[in-house]
Amino acid sequence: MRMQERMLKRPGHWMAIACLMATALAGCAIYHRQPLDRSPALASSLQSLHTSIDASALPMPGAWTRYPIDVGDGLDETETAVLAVLNSPRLAAARTELVEAKASLYAAGLLPDPAARMSLDYPTTKGPDLSTGQNFGLGIDLQKLLTLPARRSVASERVQATYLDILWQEWQVVQQARMLWRRALIQQRQIHLLQEQFQQTQSTWERIGKALALGNSTLNQEGLALAPMMAAQAAVKEAQRQLNATMHELHLLLGLDPSAPLALSGPTDLSALIRSPMREGALRSRLHAIARHRPDLLALQAGYQSQENKVWEQVLEQFPTFSVGINRLRDTSGVWTTGPFINLNLPIFNRNKGGIAIARATRMRLRKEYRYRLAKAYVQADRIARDQQIAFSEWLALSKRMPKLEETKVRLSNALKSGAINLLAFTTLRSAYYSQKMKILDLEQALLEQEVALETLTGTLLSTPLHHPA
Repeated sequence: MRMQERMLKRPGHWMAIACLMATALAGCAIYHRQPLDRSPALASSLQSLHTSIDASALPMPGAWTRYPIDVGDGLDETETAVLAVLNSPRLAAARTELVEAKASLYAAGLLPDPAARMSLDYPTTKGPDLSTGQNFGLGIDLQKLLTLPARRSVASERVQATYLDILWQEWQVVQQARMLWRRALIQQRQIHLLQEQFQQTQSTWERIGKALALGNSTLNQEGLALAPMMAAQAAVKEAQRQLNATMHELHLLLGLDPSAPLALSGPTDLSALIRSPMREGALRSRLHAIARHRPDLLALQAGYQSQENKVWEQVLEQFPTFSVGINRLRDTSGVWTTGPFINLNLPIFNRNKGGIAIARATRMRLRKEYRYRLAKAYVQADRIARDQQIAFSEWLALSKRMPKLEETKVRLSNALKSGAINLLAFTTLRSAYYSQKMKILDLEQALLEQEVALETLTGTLLSTPLHHPA
């Protein structure tokens, strides 16, 4: 009762505290429940995909962002790449990392809140001149203010590193979309060739079977015809499985439901997309520029700089932490006093040695990781470039000799009909013919994918769309 009377006699302090609490509560965030969506959220059709292009947000040259998107006539290479960047569920998840990094930057730039304190001292000795002592204080941690620039620098570099890392993921999606598009078209042509081989071997087997029923052939000849037909049929099924896997990967990359139709359009002759390997000078120049072009390497550079600032922050943390403020005090005799205060943490034992050691060790690790990643990219790109040169020379040699082999196949087919050669000689040559045709398609697939892989590893972008609209 006595304390309540004293509070009523001096209501100013309590009003000030109430105002401070009301101000703090007014700026509080409000919790909103956000249930988890358990659906895959895949588009039901190509028409449902996002096609609106923000030129400033895509990791592509300007010519790509101005490319018209028409999903009604089949997707060409550029359309596939652009739609993948716009709709990839993988990128949608990755881009939230940038939101987190920016939130960390916002948090790092906030000023530390002042600390208020209040205490009451009740006299335990009774006396007429004694009353309840009151202590009111308001201060701020100056150490948090001194390290604010370092924390902001750390968070800022982290935002830059996160942005570059997401850019690298976007570029990988672009290249993966291009690679899957090329692979799917090659696989479609492989299936067409294998079906042609199967139909021919089946026709031969059926013809031998009819001749055997009339007594004009032998079981040996039927077996020679049956085995190639079974092998061709198995090859068709295997090629169909491979195409099925490729198309499902492409559906996922586009954020498209697997049941949705996905037609691809490309040139009749895919060899038109094949480019000659780079000359040695151009290759060396591109390899030495990897560190300036690869977004992931640029992200590592930004991450390393962020850690440099982290070391700076930890060094600053070794100095005494202190806070300053002002006290308003009434002792038990009723005398009021006002004066400043300083809270000082003496750096005698700890001095943040552990934090500094960890920050420096992390900096050394990041430096080594960057050098390893750069060396790995350099060696991988050089290996692919060399493989590309080998594959290109082999592809040219086979393509040059293929017309002669096809002419021989036609001549032996006519010779078989006239009885000039036996079935074994013909089936052997026909199998060799289709084997070489498949080899050429395999080499074309390797060359087309190696070009994309080399661009990915070196971080270079095409300056123009891959296929110009009519």
